Amino acid sequence: MARPAGAPRRPRFPPCPAFALQPPTTCRESGAILAAAFVDDPVWNYITSPRADWISRAAAWFEADARAQMQGHGEVLVDEEVRGVAIWSPPGRWKPTMKEAAAVALPSVRLFRS
Repeated sequence: MARPAGAPRRPRFPPCPAFALQPPTTCRESGAILAAAFVDDPVWNYITSPRADWISRAAAWFEADARAQMQGHGEVLVDEEVRGVAIWSPPGRWKPTMKEAAAVALPSVRLFRS
């Protein structure tokens, strides 16, 4: 269908990067990327203690969560150059198991303590 004369053009967006399941070797990088992404997030700032070492504590927590998801019921997706990360659990399967909760217990104490 031809665009009517004078109609605005649709913006062209760059192609979306391809995402794939993350190999376990990139968990540390994924933790750092997610910590940087949420450093100024108002919800994360509210629920965690606002200290100078937030990035390192959050990176450790996200890394532990990524590892726990990969060993449990979730998935961790990264782009080809590990610039973007998504941690996902299928509907109805998002509740962590005791094993997954134990895996993130110490990083959680470090991140969420006051």
